[in-house]
Amino acid sequence: MTDAETRQQVLADIEKYELSGEFDKHVDPVDYSLVLPVTKDFPYVRKGFDKIKTFFAYQFIVKSFRRKTLRDEIKPEVYGIENAKGVKSAVITCNHVNKFDCLALQHAFRKLKDKIYIVAAPFNNMKGAFGDGMRAGGMLPLSDDPAVMRHFTKSVDWYLQHNNFVVIYPEQAMWWNYKKPRVYKDGAYTFAVKNNVPIIPTFITYRPSGIVNEQGIEQMYLTVHVMQPIYPDPTLRRHDNVAYMKKKNFAMCKAKYEEVYGEKLTYSTIDPEKAPDKIALG
Repeated sequence: MTDAETRQQVLADIEKYELSGEFDKHVDPVDYSLVLPVTKDFPYVRKGFDKIKTFFAYQFIVKSFRRKTLRDEIKPEVYGIENAKGVKSAVITCNHVNKFDCLALQHAFRKLKDKIYIVAAPFNNMKGAFGDGMRAGGMLPLSDDPAVMRHFTKSVDWYLQHNNFVVIYPEQAMWWNYKKPRVYKDGAYTFAVKNNVPIIPTFITYRPSGIVNEQGIEQMYLTVHVMQPIYPDPTLRRHDNVAYMKKKNFAMCKAKYEEVYGEKLTYSTIDPEKAPDKIALG
């Protein structure tokens, strides 16, 4: 299957899953022969010589790749970064819509943090130079192993307690070129409440490039909208705080969608109770 055919299939699957209300389904194909298992030895927090080596790889390899990708493929524009000024530690949430949207986020926050950390699915822990670059670039992969997940959780807590930004995609799966906010999982908000740090909601919208392939699919450029931080409410219990922050995050992204695209947010979902706005806003 060609890349163009794969893109067409991905778009068809997205349409199918929106209809069925399955908003957390992975739709992009994964070649697991290229994936390294995430083990208890994964260096979530770099130390010693490994920290020095990773620093130089990030400065001279990862940043070069990022500049080229931003320039040639997604040409990001950023609005609202002043909303995050003065925030020392936070969970950044974002709709997951492009395999390089993490680079757009790093670009958006570059003047506030030289490096931000990205929570990723286990299959992003790839072999070879590309995987090395992702790890040096701040990838924090999840794992199916409970012991590794305990290590992962402690590491995310450590980053949030030491003045870092950690990106967590609350929608879980990437849906390529999908414009609407989807159903949010609790994880990002649980970390924020547990560590008493704000959520910085971001929402990516698309700009047409004018470049259309032979299948009629247009390449899209990305715009990152950085919105006002959402702080935990000290009067609420943890569970209620998670629900409060998640609901407010969705409402802000819904408003941004409707502002940018000039249309009311609606879904094709057959069962209205499964539509993300119904789940998030009741």
